[in-house]
Amino acid sequence: MTLTLTPGLTIRIRRTAEHVWRRFETHSRHFSIRCWTLYWLEVVIFSYHAK
Repeated sequence: MTLTLTPGLTIRIRRTAEHVWRRFETHSRHFSIRCWTLYWLEVVIFSYHAK
């Protein structure tokens, strides 16, 4: 399921194939990705900052 809350913020939730515990974050000047995997659920947050 993908939720687009604003033009600069999108959240994706999906079920994973394997159960793991993981946290991943990356940032650039205008874009950031945060990913949390909690057992069978993956939550990915994409945010875009235009300044």
